[in-house]
Formats: sequence, C-alpha cells, structure tokens
Amino acid sequence: MTAWTVMLRGIRYRGGRSFVVFLLAVMATTAAVLVPAYSRAAQQSVLTDGLAAASTDATGLTVGATGTKESAAYMDLAEIRLAVNAALDKDGRLNERLDRPIAAMDTEVTYAEAAGKLAFRQDVCRQLEIDGDCPDNPGEVVVSRRTAGAHHLKPGEFITVHLGPVTGGKDKSFKISGLYSPKAPDSPYWGRTAYFSAGADGEGERADALFSLTEDDLRAEPTVTLATRLEYPLRSDRVHLDDVAGLRMDLQALADTMRGRELEVTSALPSVLRDIDLDQGAIARTAPVIAVPMLLLCWFVLFLLVASLTEERGPEIALAKLRGYPAGRAARFGLGEIMLLTAAAVPVGLGAGLGLVELAAHALLAPGVHAEVRWPVFAAAGIALVAGVVAALLAARRTLARPVLGLLRRLPARGGWRAGAAEGVVVALAAASLVAAAGDRAAPLALLAPPLLALVLGIASARLLGLWSAARLRLARRSGRIVPLLSAAQLSRRPGGQRLVVVVTVAVALLAFAATAWDVAARARGDVAEDVVGAERVYTVNAAHPGALEAAVAAADPSKHSMAVVRASQRFDNSPVELLGVQADRLADVAAWRGHARDQVGGIAARLHPAAAKPLTLGRDLSAEVTVDALPARPALRLAAVVADPGRPPRTVTLGALAKGTRTYHTALPGCAGDCRLIGLAVGRAAGGSDPYAVTVAVRSLATGAGPLDAGFDVAGRWQARPAAAGATVAVRAGAALGIDVSGADPADAVVEHVDTPDALPAVLAGGAPTDDARAVAFKLPGFSDQPQPFTVAARTDSLPRAGRRAVMFDLDYATRMAERGSSLADNGSLRYEVWAGAGAPADLAARLGTQGIQVLQTESIAGVTDRLARRAPALGLWLYLLAGGAAILLALGVVLLSAYVGVRARLYEMAALRVAGVRAGQLRRAVLREYRALLGLPLLVGLAAGIAGALVMLPGIPLVTVGEPAGSFSYEPALGALPVAVVLTVLGLSLTVLFVLRLLSRATPLRLRDGAQ
Repeated sequence: MTAWTVMLRGIRYRGGRSFVVFLLAVMATTAAVLVPAYSRAAQQSVLTDGLAAASTDATGLTVGATGTKESAAYMDLAEIRLAVNAALDKDGRLNERLDRPIAAMDTEVTYAEAAGKLAFRQDVCRQLEIDGDCPDNPGEVVVSRRTAGAHHLKPGEFITVHLGPVTGGKDKSFKISGLYSPKAPDSPYWGRTAYFSAGADGEGERADALFSLTEDDLRAEPTVTLATRLEYPLRSDRVHLDDVAGLRMDLQALADTMRGRELEVTSALPSVLRDIDLDQGAIARTAPVIAVPMLLLCWFVLFLLVASLTEERGPEIALAKLRGYPAGRAARFGLGEIMLLTAAAVPVGLGAGLGLVELAAHALLAPGVHAEVRWPVFAAAGIALVAGVVAALLAARRTLARPVLGLLRRLPARGGWRAGAAEGVVVALAAASLVAAAGDRAAPLALLAPPLLALVLGIASARLLGLWSAARLRLARRSGRIVPLLSAAQLSRRPGGQRLVVVVTVAVALLAFAATAWDVAARARGDVAEDVVGAERVYTVNAAHPGALEAAVAAADPSKHSMAVVRASQRFDNSPVELLGVQADRLADVAAWRGHARDQVGGIAARLHPAAAKPLTLGRDLSAEVTVDALPARPALRLAAVVADPGRPPRTVTLGALAKGTRTYHTALPGCAGDCRLIGLAVGRAAGGSDPYAVTVAVRSLATGAGPLDAGFDVAGRWQARPAAAGATVAVRAGAALGIDVSGADPADAVVEHVDTPDALPAVLAGGAPTDDARAVAFKLPGFSDQPQPFTVAARTDSLPRAGRRAVMFDLDYATRMAERGSSLADNGSLRYEVWAGAGAPADLAARLGTQGIQVLQTESIAGVTDRLARRAPALGLWLYLLAGGAAILLALGVVLLSAYVGVRARLYEMAALRVAGVRAGQLRRAVLREYRALLGLPLLVGLAAGIAGALVMLPGIPLVTVGEPAGSFSYEPALGALPVAVVLTVLGLSLTVLFVLRLLSRATPLRLRDGAQ
C-alpha cells in the first residue's frame, strides 16, 4: 500500500474532520487572497468614480487657439483635426481613451442692441429644438426663442451682426433660419462655454448665442478674435490603474507636439488624477494594516489545526515508530493528510477569494470594476500555503519529537515556557501599539492596537477561564452536582480550550471593531453630505445678477420649496470667510441644517429678515411734488433721483432745475418696467463747481406710472442723509413733507436715501467674528460690494450648511439692496450663484430654470454625495475590514467545529460510559451546553467589548469620510446597522455550531462500549 493510498484512505475514514480541516484551509487562503484582490479592485473603483464624478471638461482635453487672422485660431477645424490625429496615432494608449471630438468656434459679437456670441458647434442642431430649419447654408443662423421674443425677431428675417471690435470691424447680415431652445442646457455637450446667458450684466444687455454651421461665417472679418478648438471627452471607463502614469506622459508629449503647430493643449486631467491618487494611496496603506492581523489569525488557526490533529494522532504515530518507521517517515505519516488537504485548499481558496471580490465589486464598487487575476493574488495564495506548511511543521514538531510512551499517554501535555514567552511578546506589542496610538492614532502600529488588545484580552480570558474551571471543579466535587462537575472537568482538562477562547475573542473583536467603525462612518458620511450640500439638491448656475436669479426661482418654483443663494468669499486674518446670502423666508423649507429642527431654522430666518420698509419700486417714470421757499442766486441747483436698475450700477436721473414755489418735477426712466428701485433723492449743482450754497427743500409726494409711492415721509428714520464730505451739512426732517436742509461747498450731490434695509445686516455667524474681538456682536465686512457693510450677529452656530465653520449667512434681499446703493452686482465676478431645492421642490426644477434663462452648470444632492463618499478610500477600506471580520468569524466557527471533532471518539466513549454509570442523557446535554456557554460566551462578550472599545478609542483619529481628515468628535447612536447585524449573525453562527456539536455528541449511546474503541 503506497503512502498516497494511506493518506487518501485516512481522509476518507475521518471524513467529517477532514472536511472541517479542508474548509479551514480554504478560508485561510481566501482571507489571504482577499486583501490584495480587493485592494486592487477598490483602487480601480476610486479611479473610475473619480473620473466619472469630475466634469467632462475637466477630464477631457481641448486642442485649439484664440486669436485674430494671423494666429492658428483661423486654421480650418479639419486641419487641426488632422494634426491632432497624426499626433495621437503615434500613441495608441491616449487615442484609445479619447472619444470623438466636438469641434467648436465662437467669437463675441453684438446684435439686436445686445452682446452675445456667434458660434459654430459640431452637430449643434441635434442638441436644439428648432422651429424652422437648421442653418446649413452660409449666411444662416438660428436665434434663441428668448432673444427673438425680446427683440421681435422671426424666421425668414435678416439680422445684422457686428463682427470684430466695437470701434472697428464690420456689420454682416444673416438670415434667421429658425428659432431654437436648448434641449438640455446643462448637458456635457456644451462644455464650459456659456452660450445661453441672456440678461443684463454690468456692461449692458446680453443675448443668447447665434449658431451657424458655416465656419467661414465666423472668419468673415480679420479683426474678429476667434476661439477655435477641438474638445475631446475622455472615455473614463477605459482608463485603468496601469494607464495612469502613461497618460500623464502622453498628455505632456501631445502638448509639446501641438505647441509646434501654435496650438495649445489644455486639460485638468492631471490635477484630477492627483486628487484620485490620495484615495488610492490611502487604500494601499490600509490594506497591510488589515492584512497583518488577518494573516496572523489565519496562521494561528492553521497552527491550532495541525497541533490538535497531530496531538490526536499521537497513538498512531507511536505505533508507526514501534513498527520501525524512521523519524522522517513517521513525520510524513503524521502530517501527510494535513499537508494534502492544505495544498488542495489553495486553488479553491484562490477561486473563492476572487469570487468574493467579484461579488463585492458588483455590490459596492464602481460599475465596470472586476476582480483582477494578477501576480499579487497568486503570491498571497503562495504565502498562505507556505504559512500553512510552516505552521504544520512548528505545531507538529513537539508531538513528533516525543517518545513513544509520551505519545501513548492519555493525559494532555502541559504548556511550556515557550507559550508564556509568546504571550509576553504579544503583551509587549500591544503596549507599544497603545503608546503609538496615544501619539498618533493614524500611525500603522497604532492601527494594530485593536487586534493586539483583543489578543491580550483573549489570552487573559483563556487564563481566567482555566482558573475559574479549576475552582468550579473543586466546588462541584464537594457538592456532588453532576452537571457542573462534568462541564468544569471538560473545561479544565481540554488541551485546546484556551486556544479556542483566544481565537473566538480575536475574531469577534475584529468584526465588532469593523462593524462599529462602519456604523460610525456611515453616519459621518450622511452628516458630511448634508453639511457639504446644504439642501436636498443644489444647482450651481449662471445668472446675470442676484435679482435675476430670485425672479427666475420664483417663476420656476411657486411652491417656495427652493431658494436663490448667492455666495462670495472674503478674507480676514489670512483666513477665508464664506458669505452666504439666502432667501430667509424660504430657508426653513429648503435648507438641510444638521442639528437644527425646522422651527429653529424658521426662528433664525425671522431674525435675518426683520421688518423694514418696502422698497420703492418704479415704473417707466418718476414725479415728485416739491416746495422750495428760497433759492440762492448762485449756483443753479437741481433735483435728481438715484435709481437702481437690476444688474446695473445705480444711476442719477435729473428730475429738473429747482425753482421757487411748489412744483411737480418729472422724468422718464427708460429701461425700467416695474423692476427699478428708488434709492434716494439728490440735491446738487446743475452745472458743477464748488460755490457754497444753502437751500431747504420740502418733498411732498412721489409718484410713478402705477400711482403714488408710499414714501413714508412722516416716519422718523425712513429717510436718512448719506454721509457728506467735511464742510457740508445735510439734515432730514420727517413730517407730512420730507424736509431736506443742505448747506456747504461739497461739489458732490447731497443724497438722502430711502431706508429699506436694517441699519446693520443681521447675520448668523459660524466661527469667531471677523474683527479683532472674536466675540463681538457687530462687525464690518465687504458683503456683495467693494465697500465694508455693517453686520450684527443675530445668532451663532458651529457650522453653516454648505459654508462650513467660518462663514456668515444673511438675507439675500437685504444684502442686494444694500450693495446696489453704490455698485452693480452684475459685473461682480466674485459672486457665485446657486439654487437650493428642498424635498418638496419640483423634480424638473433644472429644466424650469433653463426656461427662465438660468444655465445649470452642476447638480449635487445629499444622496449623490453620500453615494460618492461611500466609494471613497475610507469607506472602501472599512468594507475590507468588514470582509476580514466576517472571514475571521468563519475561521472561529471552523475552529469550534474542529475542537469538537478532535478526540470525538474518546469523548463519545466517555459519555457512553457515563450513561451506563447512571448519568441521564439530559444531564450530559446540559453539561455540554454549560461547557460551550463558557467556552464561547466569555470570548463573545470580551471580544465585543474589546472591538467596540477599540473602535471608540481609535476612530476619532482615523479618516472615516475623506482622506486626511480624521473623524474628530463623533456620536454613536445604536440603530439597525452593521454592528447589531454582526452580533446577531455571530450569535446565530455560534448557536448553530453548538447545536451541531450536540448532534455529534448525541451518538454517545451504550452500544459504543461494545466496540471498546476510544
């Protein structure tokens, strides 16, 4: 009979035990393979997600030029395409990852008394809804319906377009072939070019772009400044980890080549890849930290497995030695079955690990990500096999070296000094990791603190269980109670009981730590997403000015579940301060303000918008009834009005020259149609100069085309004098008529303003006040204008939605009125426009905003940001923790089963003898239950406590949401999450294992005594 035959027959004879050994070896290999395979898939997922989340214009590349006739901007687009294709053909890697380019060309023009763009864009008619025909022929354009309606343009008519500089260039007539509306203004097709920006800006009126499909129409005038380009979108689904370094070099090479053709290559892809590298690096650092305790646990399990099995086969090895087998052959006889099962488990574990990663990729990772079969996976499987062989040799060495009489003894061997030394090493490592964690929780050694602490607690629990069992055994002997006696005897004499306690404690601790960290991180991701987004949905938009955005939002969402938001940034003490102008009356129904109930938000909103006078809205004219009792001989004086046009700087409009007596002064207001606002009245010289004068004016009434204005002359403080220069005096008297006393030599007009805002803008402050006294209740800061505006602190908070911990939030309406007293907001390039939408906002709000002339640039949502954060490096690392914790529990369950199988025949014989001696089956069953309750219950409780405690200690210093940002303070609220599910599944698994053990031991019937086999 050959050695192979002996091994195969032995495996078959011990079928149940052999199956458990095989499963444990498979799980050990699976756990080893899982780390490199999952890490690779997670890094690819981060790359795919990062490229997909970035805008198309950020990941793609643009090749083109901007200039006049003598520049490359006047090259044919086909010629540029050929040049780029020739360069890309030399490098297939970059070429294969770029999509079809979109050819584009545009220039600034004026038409219909407005500024706009004349643009060529490839296949533009497919992106437009056109009433009429596509402009296929030279000299034809399509005009937006909005612009056509404003200027009474119709298809078939001709429109005159001025090409080139305002002071030069030439006019060209184009036939209007149709009227268009964009199907999706926020589509990636349009890139970053603002084609649909009709409205008023700081330089006048703007119109939507005119589109032509004839390139030469744009080159008709040599002085025209053209922007000519090819926009190449990136096929992000084709970019893999191995491509990243090469893509960086290819982009640089393409830029160098095109520079020789006077063409510029622009792409933000390198910076996008740099941001992605941070997450990938974090995953690469996390994987070894998870792998080390997992691999050590697998190695320890294999060590226990071999030690238990060789110990059980001691009598057989003794017989082999008695028959003359040499030491080497006896060792092969004792280890052959185990080695064969371990080797057979490697390919199965390899497939199981890759399959598990593939399932995780489908469920958790970015679409298109799969498990990759690469050399690190095979290396991990090889390491698992080598570790298994080394564990087998070390574990069996002591048994194989014992003499024959020692092998034939029934009493278990006592632990030696080596076990105590190993435990001392573990305690020292745990202490070192705790010291490292006290200094830096994110250090690699510090991250090993939870498993090492669990291992120390497991060893201590095993020692305590041994002492407790010995004490219980002595008590049971004295009392004569059978059930405690049997269970305590088994616990005190079982050679693998203490090792089983250590394994279960460590496995439960790993899973508890991972589950707690996952629950805390999931809550943190939700909180971060809520703070970052600020509302259920947020649209970043283009708008002409704040008033235009407010009007568009009011028309798009009459339900008031969305609001206009204008943002700006200022600096104080070298730190940025975010400014947030919101529609206070809509804040409570829209904003997602963590830690604030709706009623609280409503109360804060009321403080942001205290009662103030309504603005004086003007129509197409303004008249004023004024009485002047006395006029100086010189200089000639005039009465004027300061008017704010939305989107334009405030203007001073003359009402007329002042004359004695009571007169009605009148002026037309071109461009106003119910949306202009009267800022104030001015008295000044009609022809300039600096001659001193003194005059008293009584304004009795104001009126516009719609009727009299409620000017509130009789309300004290409603009208206030604007601060004048030194030597000038302006006084205001309230009453039935507004009295204005002016004296002095200031050459500027004396202005009396209508007060329709609070004296200081109420604000909610996050962080210290931007002034020398951080606790100040009032401060000055440029709001939406260049001049500092007064603010008063209405409320303080730790953080503002979408603005962070250093920000100021105030009412948009009041802030706009204040800023428009002295400047135009339309030409303020520092303003950023957003629309926040609550849960009750229309689902098609973006489309509705588009119909109001608001171009949506980007859409964010709490759900979307939460989903993206769930695929960032910290979350993916925690998934690996969970997978490793689950694998650890499976290993622990396998060890429990193995401990039941090892020596089961002798155990059954003993139980059968006890049955014959009069011990009832129920007592035996209760004894086994009590035994396993102690063996598994104690490590379950200690492991849970160790895992949760380790998580609560370590998590504040570990990034849970984004790389480089530790969690800091957090709160854990028990809920239906990963931890309770993990606890339930662990308890269920241990219970099923105990039931299986009871079923195995139920074979202990008196009939077993007839065989005499033990």
